[in-house]
Amino acid sequence: MPYLTHGRPLSIALVGSSGVGKTHLLAAMLGEVEQGALKQYGLTCLPLNPDTHRTFLRERVQSLQQGRQLAQTGQQTFARFADGLLVTGRGDTRPVVFFDLAGEDLAQDGEVTRFLMGVDAFIFVLDPLRALRLPALDPVREMNGLRRRDLGDEAFTTVLNRIPRRGPYVAAPAAIAVNKSDLVRVEPAVDRWLGGAMPPEYRPAAVHEESRDVHTFVAQHASAAWLKPFDDCARCTLHFVAATGGQARGDHFPHGVRPRRVLAPLLSIFAMCGLLPGVEPGEVGI
Repeated sequence: MPYLTHGRPLSIALVGSSGVGKTHLLAAMLGEVEQGALKQYGLTCLPLNPDTHRTFLRERVQSLQQGRQLAQTGQQTFARFADGLLVTGRGDTRPVVFFDLAGEDLAQDGEVTRFLMGVDAFIFVLDPLRALRLPALDPVREMNGLRRRDLGDEAFTTVLNRIPRRGPYVAAPAAIAVNKSDLVRVEPAVDRWLGGAMPPEYRPAAVHEESRDVHTFVAQHASAAWLKPFDDCARCTLHFVAATGGQARGDHFPHGVRPRRVLAPLLSIFAMCGLLPGVEPGEVGI
């Protein structure tokens, strides 16, 4: 088993209520990884379990790339294992495993707390349709049967209240991914980042700048509850991302999918966990 030969895995959990796009974001993210997009950052990746990885690629990544909307995971437990990779960077190889945390299904028992104690990093997926007060989003909200929530994402709160802390702060590094950012692309702060390509190298100063812009934008257009991961975590980065780049009609995306900046939160997690060559973990996160 790779766990035995390469040590304890780095576990990354995607957090958010159903429908925020966690499944699409992870599929888009691992689709980029499969195409070798991490090589320019000094990272190489192999499947942790070839059979599981092949199934994930077929059922999730290829379906999304073919323009099909992915069904919700239909989890029966609070955490669903999605896929795993063997990531080599800084001279070491480490297993990395991804979990999808189902917001509404987080059981009120000790099992959740025990699981969260073993999670090394979190990606909180923020949905603009639920968070932002922008009137331009009202027609899309109505079409999707969604309402804006001033209380934030209940999954964020449930998880943050159970993660181990170092003093007042959550010790595990975190990233906030504002998914579906293409819906607010007309906003200059969003277009500045979503309109540009990912840089060929990881630049902590640029990530700090993007985090500042995302924080300012969310704070201006949503209640403070949506920034709870930033307030509670000792190290956190914030990113504008788009897993699909368009709205689905029925069960497909009529114009195909166009992922934008989906690797940004993952690269920040890798940097904060010491996996990214040329970047010291303390340089990243505000």
